[in-house]
Amino acid sequence: MKLTKLNIILASTLFLSAGTASAQGLVTKHKDFTSCQTCHREDMKIDDALTLENAACIDCHGGYEELALKESHGVDPHNSHIDLGTLNCTTCHSGHKESSLMCNSCHDFDLKMPFGDNQWRPTALTVDQKQVDKAIAAGPIETVNIVVIGSGASGTTAAVSAAEAGVDNILILEKEPLPGGNSMLAAGGMASAESTTQKSLNIADSKEVWYQDTMKGGYQHNDPKLARTLSDNGADGVEWLKSLGADLNSVGRPGGHSFERVHRPTGGAKAGPHIMKTLIAATEKHNIETRVNAPVVKLVVDDNDQIKGVVVKGRYQGYYMVGASSVVIASGGFAANNDMVSSFRPDLKGVATTNNKGNQGDGITLVKEIDGKVKDVKEIQLFPTAAKGKILITGTIRGAGAILLNDEGERFVDELGTRDVVSAAIIDQSNSHSWMLYDQDVLNELSQLKGLEILGLVDIVNSYDELEALTGMPAKKTKDTLDKYNEFQKNGKDLAFEKKFMKTDVKFPIYVVDVAPAIHHTMGGIAINEKAEVYLNNGKKVNGLYASGEVTGGVHGKNRLGGNAIADTVVFGRLAGNEAANVINNGSR
Repeated sequence: MKLTKLNIILASTLFLSAGTASAQGLVTKHKDFTSCQTCHREDMKIDDALTLENAACIDCHGGYEELALKESHGVDPHNSHIDLGTLNCTTCHSGHKESSLMCNSCHDFDLKMPFGDNQWRPTALTVDQKQVDKAIAAGPIETVNIVVIGSGASGTTAAVSAAEAGVDNILILEKEPLPGGNSMLAAGGMASAESTTQKSLNIADSKEVWYQDTMKGGYQHNDPKLARTLSDNGADGVEWLKSLGADLNSVGRPGGHSFERVHRPTGGAKAGPHIMKTLIAATEKHNIETRVNAPVVKLVVDDNDQIKGVVVKGRYQGYYMVGASSVVIASGGFAANNDMVSSFRPDLKGVATTNNKGNQGDGITLVKEIDGKVKDVKEIQLFPTAAKGKILITGTIRGAGAILLNDEGERFVDELGTRDVVSAAIIDQSNSHSWMLYDQDVLNELSQLKGLEILGLVDIVNSYDELEALTGMPAKKTKDTLDKYNEFQKNGKDLAFEKKFMKTDVKFPIYVVDVAPAIHHTMGGIAINEKAEVYLNNGKKVNGLYASGEVTGGVHGKNRLGGNAIADTVVFGRLAGNEAANVINNGSR
């Protein structure tokens, strides 16, 4: 295909904009490139999702099913927990700069990338206020009914709920190169009480007990109305996900809960990827567009405190305004932004996080810019058992029977204490870490633990001498500790730490993981009411603006219980979606 002068100029600009790294891109080394139109449109217009470019990759190389190593039991980036059929080739591979392995935003895989390396180079988000003002002055280049900011569990839940309420023309805007957000890393499951799953297992739980557990776990600092909304609607949220096709027919018990109430897939697989797969399929069913590489940089609100839309800084399309009657902020917390974390909690400066790197607190920044109210931003939670300081190991593993020992081979805490208590206890040990021990019974209950072996995070020992050689824990002392614990478990009474739930004993072969606390959840954020509405500091409501999920504050108080995060995203995501839909259905703005 013949290139026009304009096309040549644009193509040259693309090459030059990549700087010196362009020599490492696919363009200069790929034998099938004959012109820019091999990958791009003739007019060189590029959408933020790189739709045509990704299709060109698949046309030549096949999709993920063809690329995945079916017989591999090792690390395969084309067949992982993140691959839902929505992962784009261009998430990692690049034509005009070095390719970079997205997996290593969380992991440390020694993989070799074609025309790149195994590093991950996220694009820093900078905002040009003049360009923002220009986009607002120009007005919307497109108008939709509802904009949802963020494509994690809460954002997709809000979008699907609004669609179920009869609203069309819904747009999800996602700043990352793939959907799912932090929800893709969620391990344990979704807490709820009085669900059909619990009833089928004869678990005599109640919404009231869950509410009291949540308030107690949050040290009574929770907004009671929000905590009550959570506990009253959690079971309905589970049933709603089931109606969409989710398998939430197993339950576990992390610290702080009085019953087994954290719902997860049968066999104990990770709940987050499974729930996201279910929700993404629902967005596709309702023809809801999820636009990646499209961070929202400004909320547009008029003088009457009415939301008018948002400004987007598209990765390729630049600044533009999208008009909307309703906006839902579901952009997640800020645990991966250590500058923001340490500004509120200097003691956490430099501490690693279990979070997706996209959790930068964007939603809080957007709301503060319009003088929106935030609360509880100093309430930041450490997760006690992170391998390598960043790979989360579900808290339900301790409910299933895992125990914690220090370097002296001693237990030092009730393993089912709340996250803040267990984290503080681990930090107080030598080297501020702990050894987590579990056996085959626990592995049989939680299939997700098999991933720890694939990632090289777990060792298996068959004797106390092997355990000492691995960890340095004295064999005799460790044997005494386990013998005592197993006796407590047999008799149903923990005389050392009053642990109330000891599901199994611990026996060889024993699986061992080195764990330490890491920043995990930010309980503070945008202040909302029980309708997920957003307010300004002057007490006025922003009409048409809603928020849900970890971007909000008040639900969890000073400490979140395991499983309550996914419950939060689904319960308040459904509320936000329905309220946003009401604006459209009632014809009001």
